[in-house]
This record gives sequence, C-alpha cells and structure tokens, in this order.
Amino acid sequence: MRIRAFALLILLVGMAACSSPPKVTQAPAKSSADVTLRLAQNLEQKHRILDSRQTYESALKQYRSFGDVPGELSALSGLARLAYLEGNLSDYETRHVQMSYLVKNAAPGYGYILLLLDLYRMQQEGDYVSLEKAAQDSYDYPIHVRMQILSYKLQAESYLRPGFSGKTYTDLQRLAGKYRKSLKSDFSADPSVLSSALYAMAYHQYLNQNYSLANDHIDEVVSLDMLHENFIGLGYAHWLRGMIHEANQDKRQALADYVRAETIFSEFGIDDMVAKTQISLSRLQGEGQ
Repeated sequence: MRIRAFALLILLVGMAACSSPPKVTQAPAKSSADVTLRLAQNLEQKHRILDSRQTYESALKQYRSFGDVPGELSALSGLARLAYLEGNLSDYETRHVQMSYLVKNAAPGYGYILLLLDLYRMQQEGDYVSLEKAAQDSYDYPIHVRMQILSYKLQAESYLRPGFSGKTYTDLQRLAGKYRKSLKSDFSADPSVLSSALYAMAYHQYLNQNYSLANDHIDEVVSLDMLHENFIGLGYAHWLRGMIHEANQDKRQALADYVRAETIFSEFGIDDMVAKTQISLSRLQGEGQ
C-alpha cells in the first residue's frame, strides 16, 4: 500500500508539473507588440503600403503604452520609410525628428535605428558619396544591423569605384556566414537581411567580372526571396542575375531572368525598373534576330 501510495504521489506531482503554465520570460504586451512590428515589416516588404502603415501605427501605440523606446524607434522608422516611398517628405521629417529626440534623450544606445533610416534615404536618392561616409560599422551593433550597414557601404563602394576590392566585402561575407546559420535556429532572424547582403556581394563580384561567384550569390538570393516571399527583392535578384548571365554570354538565361524581373516590377508598379529591364530585353531580342 505504501509503495502504491508513493507511486500515486509521484504521478500526481508529475501531472501537476505538466499542467503548470510555462515560465513567463517576457510580458505578453511586449510579445504582442513585437509580433505586430514584424507583421508590419513583412507587409512593407510585400509593398502593401496601407496595411503596413496601419500595422506600424498599431505597433507604435502598443510600444508607447509601456514605454518601450527601442520598439517605438523601430515602428517610427517603418512609418518614415513608408512616408518617403509615398513622397510625403513632411511626414518623413516629422518621424525623423521624433526618432532623433528619443535617441538623444532616452535611448542613445539605439542610434543605429536612426542611422539605418538615414542610409535608406541616401540610397533611395543615389547619394552614394554621403552613404559611403555615413555607413560606419561598429562591433557594438547587433549582427543584423552590422550586415545592413555593410550592405549599404558595399553597394556605395561598388557604384563609386567599380572593381574595387576592399575590407567591406570580406567583413560582410564573414557576417553573412554566421547569420546564415542563425536562420536555422533563431526565429527572430530576418531572411531579408541575408538576402540584401548577398545581393550587394553579387553586385560587387559582377562589377569585378567574377561572374561565377556573383552567380552563386545571386542564386541564393533568388532562393531566399522566393521562399520568404520577398517578391520585390526577387525582382531585383532576377534583374541582376540577368545582367550576370548576359555578361557571361549566356543570353538565353539572361532573357529568362529579364522576363521574370519585368513581370514582377510591372506587378508592383516599379516603373523605373520596368523601363530599365525593357531596354535589356529589347537589346537581347534585337541581337537574337
């Protein structure tokens, strides 16, 4: 009886342990805000501007409700990018001023969020001289931030000095290797960060006329962007892969990539890239006649 009673006691303790709630490591409000922010970023990536803005506004309100300044900065940054995309520079500047105030007075350690926004605008405006100067890496930054900064810097270097080989590419390549591994286990890791880094590396190697390595990089970009539904990024990846194939005298593959790129750019209304891709298509199709 005593053995049976002891066994029953162990069973009851085990059942109690199994039925007890998991240990809470983060406030539910914080988890909810983070999920909302990630959704807003995914919607932005898919160019769903209205839905993305509304979701960023929701995330911003949630973060402000419990004084999470880094989260507030991230939401404001997203809203600023959307404002810039729509040509609403007044709203962009308002968001930028709000972010500057928060960084200066409440979160100086998160100034890199404001830096990434500045780099984004410089790239959009083609100000590669300022971009190269401003894109300064730091070991104090999280790896995903360092990769974004180095991606911007490498693209600026490639544009300003085609064929130049320096430290930026090797640093980005090393970090990309680490980040690639983290995607397998860290669900908070952002595949588009790796995709953008690989795109910058592919473009760099394309300008260096190292077409085999450039193609390896861009093939991985195509796979990542398709898998994670980064469709605008996929359009650019097909466009660059078309240029790589064309430079490597593989006109058939180049034509296929240009057609895919034009289809994607047309779908999302990216008119300047539609025009640019059509020029490449006309050139190849003219040569084939």
